[in-house]
Amino acid sequence: MKHTWKDFIMVSIVLIQWISYVAWVTHFEDLGSIANAAIFIFMLFLAYYNPIVVTHNFLHTPFFKSNGLNRTFSLFNSMNMGLPQIIYKYHHLNHHRHNNSLEDPSSTFLFGKDGKQEHWIKYCALSFFRDGNLKSWKMAVDKGDSFNLCCELGMVLAFWTFLLTVSWKFFAFIYVPLYFCQWFLAHLENYFEHYMASDPDNKYGNSVSVYHPWYNVFMFNEGYHQEHHISPQVHWSKRPEVSRKFQEQMKAAKAYRAKMPPVLGMLE
Repeated sequence: MKHTWKDFIMVSIVLIQWISYVAWVTHFEDLGSIANAAIFIFMLFLAYYNPIVVTHNFLHTPFFKSNGLNRTFSLFNSMNMGLPQIIYKYHHLNHHRHNNSLEDPSSTFLFGKDGKQEHWIKYCALSFFRDGNLKSWKMAVDKGDSFNLCCELGMVLAFWTFLLTVSWKFFAFIYVPLYFCQWFLAHLENYFEHYMASDPDNKYGNSVSVYHPWYNVFMFNEGYHQEHHISPQVHWSKRPEVSRKFQEQMKAAKAYRAKMPPVLGMLE
């Protein structure tokens, strides 16, 4: 591993997710409704955790020393996400470039009214269909990443074909709803990582952090989101150091400290 052995935990989660998909579709029609419902909840958690924690960290600080292994991981993980990872990459880089301002395709203000943020339910339900995937696709092509884009898209389509071949009922009635819920939760995370942020134009106040120790252990310091926007290329393990380094600047910018994890942000 390039940075720390702990990154292998995230690699393992991706492997578990893929193996679970294969095992589930294979046995889906032999399982009862209660068992399928329980597995759905488990898989939804993995489908949410992957883009929010694993893919997010991998994008900024690739896990492996070998470029070949990093490319292999991107190809493999594209199947899990049902989205070429390179699309996620350029979408997320746009987010960091514009920091939830109106130039950011994933901005929580973009479809709001009277300068206010859009309601979180509407934002989460519609964002996957409108928040810059086409722009990310064009950026990948313009940046010379067409080959990687085609390879990752091929892996996604091959995996979908496999699922459809094994059980079209699984694909239609389980995978498609799970896929929508996965991205609903991913956008929910983004929404409340910026909800009540003091100033999208201030790098020390454009995001929201949550500092519960248990949350940051479980989420690989994802709670240090303001710190991540200040220094996006810093490895997740060093985000607490960024917090200490820029404490005064964040205080001056009135950076908001959330009381709840982003996925529960509507309870604040």
